Order: sequence, then structure tokens, then C-alpha cells
Amino acid sequence: MEKLNKIISQKLIIACLAISIFLFFSNWSIAQDTIKRQNRINPMDPEQVIDDIVPKPGFLFDIGVPQNYFDWKDEVYNKTGLKFGVSYQLLTQAASTVAPDAIYDKAVGQWTGFMIKWTLINRNKKNKGSLVFSMFDRRGLGNNAVPSNFGIVDIGGITTNVEFTNWNFAIENLYWEQWIGLGERDVMFRIGNQVATVIIDPFRFKDSRVSFTTGPFAFHPTMPTPTFGFGAAFKWLPAKGSGLYISGTLNDMNGDPNLQGFDWSTVSRGEFFYAGEVGYNWVRGKDDYDHLSLLVFYADERSTRSPETLPNKAGGGFSILGEKQWGNWVGFAKYTYNTAQGGGVTGTLSNHTVTAGAVYKNLLNVNGETGVGFYYMNPIDEIFGEEARDQTGIEAYWRISLTRNIWVTPGIQFVFNPTLNPEDDFVAIPHIKFRVAI
Repeated sequence: MEKLNKIISQKLIIACLAISIFLFFSNWSIAQDTIKRQNRINPMDPEQVIDDIVPKPGFLFDIGVPQNYFDWKDEVYNKTGLKFGVSYQLLTQAASTVAPDAIYDKAVGQWTGFMIKWTLINRNKKNKGSLVFSMFDRRGLGNNAVPSNFGIVDIGGITTNVEFTNWNFAIENLYWEQWIGLGERDVMFRIGNQVATVIIDPFRFKDSRVSFTTGPFAFHPTMPTPTFGFGAAFKWLPAKGSGLYISGTLNDMNGDPNLQGFDWSTVSRGEFFYAGEVGYNWVRGKDDYDHLSLLVFYADERSTRSPETLPNKAGGGFSILGEKQWGNWVGFAKYTYNTAQGGGVTGTLSNHTVTAGAVYKNLLNVNGETGVGFYYMNPIDEIFGEEARDQTGIEAYWRISLTRNIWVTPGIQFVFNPTLNPEDDFVAIPHIKFRVAI
């Protein structure tokens, strides 16, 4: 039976890779002639996050912060170069069954704070330079699990939500961003406190505050990325008018906003996460594009976050991401291979991870999206001391623009064969998310 499962798993990987290739090369000859090639920003990039706060048509109830507030914010930017946003997020999850030694059957987490991007050099011009700063508080609520622990500790799976975690009000971003124009080429550098996932892995539905919740779709745990800490990153656009980009990042493996706060002293230990990505965006218009990228990464061991008792082994791998859009429909597929164990946030527990799915945008003319995704994860047997069973799952959600400034996202995850819980073969995890931002 185990051999059969391995064969099926291999077939799933091959099938999803084939889907990714199909998504991109269908209608290829048309795309070459008609698509204007441009670059797009990672959906978790601070400027994109701030800009997305501005209300868009299609909310259910026409109430909330009036438009003149956002007009005032535009005036502030035009006069001072300052963009800012304040937000509050809430995630509630429940489980149909939990592991025998579980403490909780429900998780509740909140995430609140502010972010600014202050363009101090060459505002509205080339070669602009900006300071990015944010502070957020993330914690569990009530007598419930913290969502970032819930999937692994209480349900017994090898993936969970990562972003709704537990740390006191802390500096997350504090870095300088500088754009430099080099003729037909543009390059951007960042240096300071940051997280790698805002420059690499640009899956458009990975914002777990409003879109997919589970790790493989959001903060991808199979890639051993660290959390916020000192880093340096770049993005190069080799040709004007082209959608080609090359990006890279180097980040301290030992950043820990919860236990260490704002602390760059761990950089001296020389333990880093390294990543390079090459990708292409075929852009037809605003929010209408196709994407293909290859990401290669490597992570050193870490010396924080219980390095002696939790998985902690250096290693690397690669990830291939493909997205294809037809009108309101977006199909996606992704494959990730990894040999690192534990990673910067201790949750890197799998060798192979596959995701695939589809999202429909603005269902019933309501601003938002409706998505369904499948994932497959092959655990690293060495971590568990024996051959561990593969885990699969399905997540579905509906992101709804309730008012001008409030989003709600009901959804559900189905987990099959949770790796760390051999007592159960199926777990249903419904959830509801809430976000308000101004």
C-alpha cells in the first residue's frame, strides 16, 4: 500500500507540472503578439499592500471611510512622499477532530498594526528612494490555540497557517529601498529589516489575511525562509517594456521578532537564507496577466528557535510557479523541492510539495475572489525517525468586500491523512477571516 501511495504521489507531481506547462503555453502564439510585457509587484510588497487599502467598486454595503479620506492621503503623498496604512485582521478556525493528545479544537488569532512607505528621494521620478517601516502585534485570543501552531500541534498535520502567530508589538519592516535607472534597465535594492517573501515567490493569492490560509498557498513552509530580520535584496528589470525580471535575497536565519525583538547582532553568526528568482509576467491590463517563475534557494542551519530540539538542518531546493488567466478565471500550479529541515520558522518538514487550483475573480460582481486549491506534501522521513505518510488537502474560500474598508473571507480546509496523527484519516477545518484597513 505504501508503495502504491508513493507511485500515486509521483504521478501527482508529474501531472501538476504538466498542468503548469499547459497553463503557460496554451495560446502562446497569441500572447507573443498581443500582450504588453510589464513588471508587477509581489502581492505582499508593502507599497502594494498600502495601495490595496483604497476602496474599489463592488462592495456589498456602501458604508465605511469616505473617499475624501483617501483623497487626503493622496495629498499627503504628493506633498511629503508619505504613504501609510493601519489594519486589523482576525482568523478563527475550528476542527472536526483533533489528535489524541491535543489541547485545543479551535484557534483564534489577531494581527494588527501599521505600515508606512516614505519616499524621500525623487518622488514621482526615476531613481526614487524610500524608507519602509512597519510594526505589528500578532497573538492568539482567549482560551484557544494560536493558528500558527494549530495545524501541527493539535490537528497533527505537517502544515498550518504561518502568519497568524504570537509575538508582541514589534518592528517587522525597517529598510531602505532604492531604484536606479540604467538606460533601458532598472534595478531596485533593499537593505535593512525585512522578510524574503515580499521579494520572491509572487503567487498572487498568497495574502493569508484575505485569500488562501494554509501554508503551501501562503507563507510556503516547504521553503526554509526565516521571519523578519536583517536582509539585503534586489530586483532587476533587464529591458524596458518587458515582463522579465530577476530578483534575489539574502536574509539572516535567526531573526525573531517575538523573542529577540529588533536585533541585528545575530548577523555575525553568518547563518543565512539565500534565494534567486527569474520570472516573466505577460500583462494585458490591470490585474490581468500570466506568470511563470523559477526560484532556487538554500538555507543554513539556524542557532535560534530551539535549534537543538526542533528540526534544524541546512539544505536547499527550487520552486516552479505558473499562473494563467482567462478573463475572471485564474489557474495555477506550483512544485517545490527541498532538502532543508526546520528552516527559519521551524516548520519546513517536507521534501516535495505540489499545489494546484483555480480562482474566480469578482463572483456575483462582488469585489474579491473565490478560490479552491489542492496540495500534496511528502514529509522528510529523517525528521520523524520513520517513514511518515504523505499528506494531502483541499482549501476553498470566498474573499468578499463587505464594505469600503472591510473584507470577510469564509472558507474550509479538508486534510487527508494528517502526517502526525495516524488516528485520523480526515479532518475538516472551517474558518472565517476578517480584515479592516484604512
